[in-house]
Amino acid sequence: MKQSQLKCCLLSAGLCLSLFSFCQTDLVRFYEKAKVGYKEKNGTVVVPPIYMAGSNFSQGYAIVLRDGKRGYINSKGEVAIPIQYDDACLFENGIAFVMIHGKYGYINTGGAFVIQPAFDRAEQFHDGLAQVTQGGKTGFINGKGVFVIPAKYDAAMSFHNGIACVRSNGKWGYIDRSGMVIIPMQYDMAAAFMADDTAQVHVGHDRYKINKKGQILEKLQDEEEEENVNNK
Repeated sequence: MKQSQLKCCLLSAGLCLSLFSFCQTDLVRFYEKAKVGYKEKNGTVVVPPIYMAGSNFSQGYAIVLRDGKRGYINSKGEVAIPIQYDDACLFENGIAFVMIHGKYGYINTGGAFVIQPAFDRAEQFHDGLAQVTQGGKTGFINGKGVFVIPAKYDAAMSFHNGIACVRSNGKWGYIDRSGMVIIPMQYDMAAAFMADDTAQVHVGHDRYKINKKGQILEKLQDEEEEENVNNK
């Protein structure tokens, strides 16, 4: 076989493998007699209904529940990461938080801990930081598990667009990714900033829309007021 023909064959084989990989799809979850199984989209059952619960797939893996423990199956229906966790979340960017022996940590898709289980609570990474609780206080860690923002808040929400909502001494405010307070802790309730760079906050019974400088853009009607207006 000539070298040019060999190269052509290798390229064709690579293209076929690429197409095969592209055509592979995640399995579909189904229920039978209060149990969860998985099947191909053509109806072929790959995983019989043996699990107490199961999630949809994310990044090629689904969470399954058996005997009170959680683990992960891959798109072939195989148990890829042992069913041993007390809590688990779906993979995002190749990382998921899990709880084992009462502590939360983060694993990769190979099931190895990339951040050891040392936290009382954990959330998935957003904007490169994850919200975790340790010793009753909440802070934020980076991808190496190092606290970038110390665990000093009573509660917090995940970062979105570089801003997180945090609570201290019963009041909510906002911080940036460096931990600097950009809007003081002054609200009784607060929500994350939306795509339009506004957030809703509560002061007593009043509800407002604010911008990222903490300036009030408008006072919002409460649900009862809205209902009365709509009924007029």
